[in-house]
Amino acid sequence: MTTDVSPSSYDAFARFYDEFTASSDYEHWTEQVLAAAAPHGPAGERLLDVACGTGKSFMPFLRRGRRVTGCDASPGMLAEASLKAPGVELRVCDMRALPALGAFDLVTCFDDSLNYLAESDELLACFRGVADNLAPRGLFAFDLNTLRAYRTTFACDSVTESGGNVFAWRGDSGADFAEGDATGATIEIFAPAGDGLYERVVTRHEQRHHPARQVAALLEVAGLSLVALHGALDDGRLVDTADEATHLKVLYIARHREGGGRK
Repeated sequence: MTTDVSPSSYDAFARFYDEFTASSDYEHWTEQVLAAAAPHGPAGERLLDVACGTGKSFMPFLRRGRRVTGCDASPGMLAEASLKAPGVELRVCDMRALPALGAFDLVTCFDDSLNYLAESDELLACFRGVADNLAPRGLFAFDLNTLRAYRTTFACDSVTESGGNVFAWRGDSGADFAEGDATGATIEIFAPAGDGLYERVVTRHEQRHHPARQVAALLEVAGLSLVALHGALDDGRLVDTADEATHLKVLYIARHREGGGRK
C-alpha cells in the first residue's frame, strides 16, 4: 500500500515523526537555547512554538513551567501533539500567515521548519507574524540548516530503523550545493501492517538554504533585530561562532527593535 502525500507531507508523516526523530535530544537542545537566550531578555512564561509538529519541541518548555501555545499547518501533526499535551492550546495555521495569538515572551521555530519556505517574501511574512505576536521584550529563537547540512545529510542515502519502522532517506543534493540553492529529500517509511506485510508511506521534503545576511536583513524589515547567532555542534551543543561549513544548524535569536511588540 502506498499513501500519496497531498497536500502536506507532514500529515502522512505525523504518526511516524516521533520515531524518525527518536535520536534527537530535545531536553538538551532546550537547555542550550534557554542558556543562549538568557543574556538577551527576561525569562518569561509565555511561549509560542511555531511549526510545533507533534509537540516534541515544546514539551521540554512545558516541563519547565512555560505556558505554551503551539501552531502548525498540519492537522495530523497537531493531533499527535494533543495526545502528549491535552492542556496546551494548539492552532492550525500557516507560519506565513500567523494570526494574533497573544503577546509571548519567547517565540520558537525549530527543526529547520523555516527552510521549507522557498522564497524570501515567505520568510519575511513569517517574521512579521512573529513580530506581531512578541511581547515588547520578547525573544524569537529559530534554527536553520547550513551549507554543510545540504552538502552532507541532503546529499546522501541512508536507512534507519526505530520502533519497528524502517526509514529510507534519499537526498537530492550534492557537494557543490551553493548559498540560496534549493534541494529536497524523499523519505520512504515501511511500517508493519500485520501478517508479515508492510505499509509504504512516501513523503517529499523540499527546502531552501537561507544565507545569514539575508535572514538578518529580513528580520530588520519585519521590525526585529538579530542579537545572537550560534553554531550547533553535532552533539547539539551551541557555540558562539556560527560557521556554515562546520555546523549542521545555526540558531538565531532576535528581538524587537526599541518600542516594538504587542502589549
